[in-house]
This record gives sequence, structure tokens and C-alpha cells, in this order.
Amino acid sequence: MEPKIRLSTAYPIKELFSFLNSATLSFSNLDWISSRERLDAPFCYVLEDEGQIKALISCQPEDANAAWLRFFVGQSDGKHADYFRLLLNRALIDLKAAGVQGLYTLSFKSWQEQLFSGSAFSPHTRIITLIRLVSGGTAFEPPAGWRVRPMTQEDLPEVEKVDHAAFSSPWQLNRASLQVAFRGCSYNTVAEQNGRIVAYQMTAASYNISHLARLAVLPNSQQHGLGSSLVQDTIREAEARGSTEISVNTQTNNASSLRLYSRFGFQQEGKLVPVFQKAVQEI
Repeated sequence: MEPKIRLSTAYPIKELFSFLNSATLSFSNLDWISSRERLDAPFCYVLEDEGQIKALISCQPEDANAAWLRFFVGQSDGKHADYFRLLLNRALIDLKAAGVQGLYTLSFKSWQEQLFSGSAFSPHTRIITLIRLVSGGTAFEPPAGWRVRPMTQEDLPEVEKVDHAAFSSPWQLNRASLQVAFRGCSYNTVAEQNGRIVAYQMTAASYNISHLARLAVLPNSQQHGLGSSLVQDTIREAEARGSTEISVNTQTNNASSLRLYSRFGFQQEGKLVPVFQKAVQEI
């Protein structure tokens, strides 16, 4: 009997939770929204064989052009590569019909990279983690004409516009992700010029480490020191909070971002994480 592939919404959510928690092989991308929340969202699929769930995959888009492979979980029975291929092919059909241009994924382990390479994903870039001590941070002084204030829930529509203008499609966050990030981060600020939001940052804190999760400046407001000021303020706040280190992630091909963080003494920590891409419309 051929395996069946269905949308996850065809299954009781408790049954999916149970499989998600018990699956012996698991991959998940960095994601503001949990895998459990993705289970009853679009572009989540279940592979069933002989009356049992064998694997799950989620490829939910972040915007109209780009989707991320949110997670893949399966039984470690020697058939996980077949499960992945079948689920991915089904997801790609629906992504193509929705007009999505690219499917992206990170790769943290060799078996994951083998899966992606075997399904014709190609290298796109790499994620680099940068870190610095928070002691000895410089005083925060916003550039003349700009005002920095705490972000509110009501700011999120304008924050989304800044985010989409500042980042290319794969790296944008939609409203739902921004809302979860806003709730999950401990220090969120916006920068205004003439009452209009032109930049924002979101920083999360855990134990003695702070993480600058998002930093975006409108393109026509860049090159005025605004990004540097927001980084300075984040370092100042992290030190006041009691953090001893602050980290940030960026891409190895994002030269302007690397220059900015280098100026503040951030240095590479750990290994580079590969990012893979698959052109959806070419399938």
C-alpha cells in the first residue's frame, strides 16, 4: 500500500502532538512560532503508512515570495529520506500554486544537509553568530532629529513596513512572527523621525546573555548612524540588566551588517550554519 499524504488539519491535534513529541528523528529551523503552533497552520503535511503516522513536515511561507522549511520529524526506521522526499514534493506543489518563489532552510547536522542536497537544495549563504562582552559599552546618544522610544503593540504595522523595506524576502518577518517576537523579547524600541518610525530593534535576554534578535533601518534613513545608535543602546540596556554578553546573528554575505557589528567589537562565536535554497517555480 502506498503511503498517504494529507494536510495536518485532517488529524486530531492530540495525535499530532503525540507524534511530534515521540518522533525519534527531528529537525526544526530557528523560528519565532513553535512547531506545535505550525501543526494546524497551512502547508503542514502528514505522511501515513499502514495506518500509522510516519513523518510530518511544515513549509509555511513567511511572505508572498519565500517559505521556510519549519520542521521535519519522522520515525528513524531507515526510511526518513523517502518520507522527506514525498512530503517535500507535496509541499512544493502547493507552494508553487501559491506563487512562492523560494523555499529556504538552515542545516545544523550532516544528516540534514544530506537530505537537502539529495532533494536539489543549493547553498544560499551562511549564518554567523557574533558575540561581545557588554562591559565598556559607549554612551547612547541618538542622532540629531531622531527619537528612540519603547515599542508598543500598536507600532507593529509600521514596524512590519520597516522590516520589509530593510530586509530581502527570505529574511523578512510577517505580522504573526513579529507579534511573537515582540512578546518574546525583553527590550523592544523604535526610532522615529518627524513622528514616523524609521528603525526598530528587538532584543531577547536569557540568564546572563542578551541576544539582538532584530535590527532594521529604512534604506533612506541608513548611513546616518541610526543603526549604530540602536546597537549602542542595546549594549547599554544589556549591561544595566546584568547581562555579561550580547550576541547577534547575520549572514556572511551581509557586508554592511558585518561592518557595523565589527565596529562594536563583536567577534565570531561557533561554527557557520549553512542556508540552503530551492527554487519553487522551477519544479
